[in-house]
Amino acid sequence: MSRRARGGLARGLPRRLGGAAAPRLLVAAALLAASCARPSSERSGAPAVAIATLTEVAPATLAEVAPAALTEVAPALGAPPARSSGEPPAPHAANAGAAADAHTARDLQRSPLRALRVTGKLTDGRFEATLALGAAEDGAAPREVKVKLAPAQKKSPLAFRRPLAFYRLARALGAHVVPAAAARRIGIGELASLIGREPAARKLLRRLAVMNDGTVDALVLAPAPGPPGPRWIAPRRQTIRFDDAQELDVWARWARSPSPARGERAPILRDYLEVLALDYLAGNGLRKEIVIDVGAGALSLEANASAFPLHVKAHELDRQLDRLVEAARFPRALRDALARFGPGEAAAVLRPGGIEEELVPPRALVELEERRQALLSLIETKIADRGEDAVLSL
Repeated sequence: MSRRARGGLARGLPRRLGGAAAPRLLVAAALLAASCARPSSERSGAPAVAIATLTEVAPATLAEVAPAALTEVAPALGAPPARSSGEPPAPHAANAGAAADAHTARDLQRSPLRALRVTGKLTDGRFEATLALGAAEDGAAPREVKVKLAPAQKKSPLAFRRPLAFYRLARALGAHVVPAAAARRIGIGELASLIGREPAARKLLRRLAVMNDGTVDALVLAPAPGPPGPRWIAPRRQTIRFDDAQELDVWARWARSPSPARGERAPILRDYLEVLALDYLAGNGLRKEIVIDVGAGALSLEANASAFPLHVKAHELDRQLDRLVEAARFPRALRDALARFGPGEAAAVLRPGGIEEELVPPRALVELEERRQALLSLIETKIADRGEDAVLSL
């Protein structure tokens, strides 16, 4: 992360907080910026010190940012869960087993395709595909479901790997805000047959990256995440912008509150913090939109092509980092998963077969580990300041 990217943190937090906290926040942000600007081999414990300073100020000061009289209007996300304030939150739906993930991957990779229809701009090369779910299983009647399919194009033949890596990162950390994704190879002849005589769609065939064996790699995306595995029914959705949507301001105020805020929805708040953490870890500073699953009362990240970029430009992660630093509470499951997800685990998830099957380049794994340690240090320092039960209360 460059000095300019961290400079946004140094400028933004003091303006919002002000008062006596501003000088200490400037010092902390400067320490963090200076450390992150150096090569990783030269870094010391300065990030942890800077984060400790930020956290020491944040809990008491951030609680004063939003006046108690402020009325928040949460987005319409279905009926709130029937749970008393003293009852512990339900287990996060992301804790599905590896068997469910493997079964989902088989469904996306092997279930027969029945039809394709171009969606969005023609240059995007995306289809809505009809998948005959369960058709390959003995005694099971096929059930047709709609999925998204994006074949690899000549201009970016490996672009499908980055959203797939983002999904696998989410699953490894127990996050459930990313719909299930898998890569499958489809014969160019099968694609042509499924497309039929539609002129616009047939133009895409000439743009696809065809392998020597006549197949095309394609990313297949389930309609929505759901506990456990995917939900095969398309959600009733509302798309909001990441940079200026009113809903994100509401969720940010919930996250800043040391205790449950008025009108707070804990499942949505957990999803919101997962979104910030995943984008930060994957260096995804170009998030444009978030999908609200209105019926399920959940968030979904469907457009993840900007994850794991080759280079993270200045200021691209400011929004995620600022909001993570300001957050007073985090999901316990997220902290525990971060603690377990070391370099070996990351390599197994994102480079399962070594260089032949790598989804991200080696440098991305190094940067992922640096961000993981920084985020884990942030959470642990907040715990040292306010106590584990107070911080890991989601």
